[in-house]
This record gives sequence, C-alpha cells and structure tokens, in this order.
Amino acid sequence: MNRKDKVRFEIAVSVAVLASIAIMALETFSFPAEVKAALLFADAALSLIFVVEYLFRIARAENKRAYMTSFYGIIDLIAIFPILVHAASSVRVVRLLRVLRIIRLLKIKRYSDALDRYRQALKLIVAEATLFTGVAFVFIIGFAFLIYEFEHEAQPDVYGNIFDSIWCAVISLTSVGYGDVYPITSAGRLMTLAMVLTGMGIVAVPTALLASALSRVHNQDADGR
Repeated sequence: MNRKDKVRFEIAVSVAVLASIAIMALETFSFPAEVKAALLFADAALSLIFVVEYLFRIARAENKRAYMTSFYGIIDLIAIFPILVHAASSVRVVRLLRVLRIIRLLKIKRYSDALDRYRQALKLIVAEATLFTGVAFVFIIGFAFLIYEFEHEAQPDVYGNIFDSIWCAVISLTSVGYGDVYPITSAGRLMTLAMVLTGMGIVAVPTALLASALSRVHNQDADGR
C-alpha cells in the first residue's frame, strides 16, 4: 500500500468513525421501529468493519507485537474495546464508550504531526509542569483548609468537611464559579477573592509554558526543513 492509498484508507476509516458517532447520536431520538432497526444494523456493520480493520493492521504489521503495543496500536485497540465489551454486555452506558472511536482521527498525518509537536513541547516543559503542579496542589489544599476554618461554623451544611472546601477551592482557583457554594463571612469572601486572583496565574502559567514550548518546537521544525 503506497502513501496515497494509506492516506485514503485513513480518511475512509475516519469517515466511518464519524458515521458511527452520528448513529449513536441519532439513536437518542424517538424514531419509528423500522428506523431504529436500520440504525442498529448500520452500527453493527460499522462495528464489524472496525474489528476487521484492526485485525488487518495486525496482519500487515512486520512486527505484530510492536504494533499492538505502539501508541497508534493502542489507539486502535481502545477504538474497538467498546465494541468488544458491548458484545458481552447489555449495559447501555457501555455504548457511550463508542465515542472513543474518534481517537482514530489522530492517525491522519497532519494531526499525527501536530500530536508529535505537542509531545515534544510537553517534554520540554516536564520539569516546570511538575513543579507548577506541586505548587498548585499546595495552594488548593491550603486555601481549602482556610476557607473551611472561615465558613464551617457559618455554613455547616455547605462546608461540612474538607472535601467540600477542596471543591470550593478548585472552582474558585479555576474561575469556574458554579455558584453552588460561596462564602458568606467577610473573611471567607476575602479568601475567595485571593483564590480567584491566584487562579489567574494557575491558568495563565501552564498556558504560557505550553505556548512557548510549542513555539520552540515549530521553530526547530522550520529550521530542520
């Protein structure tokens, strides 16, 4: 199979992936029994195609074990895993795992190249990311204990334990703010304000690190061409 045929093959598989997900979405509607039966048949046909395609890749691989344990080999296995599970189970929620088939789209070359650049970028910032993750964890736990001390007596039902406070700290530090928990004491509000301001840095720093690393990888690729 030449390069052009490989690209066409990957595109065909990707179209099948999208069609499978579209069928899963359509199955949530109230269609007549005949339409539901047609959707079920189409889904079964696509499932069979995915299994055959995975076996075909194994058969064509020069080193079968290397392929099966490779990054894209694991992606292929993950993509058909929901099919195999569903074949042995009637649990409806298992069918939701079929959305994992979209992972196959990563195998199109342009997305594969982009994924490789992300991998390289993450390697460049692994030390900084590890340090930052540790610092963020310390901030979350610290804020959680402080907000618990300030709010527990005023809102014992809302801030019943440290895990409730950790939830509050996380949604405040990330500036999500669902509104399900919020402080009512002056000290608690000041602490929440501090959490929100700190959260700006927690979101901005990793974004800046990754953007800088990606820029360096792009420059290296450009210089290598």
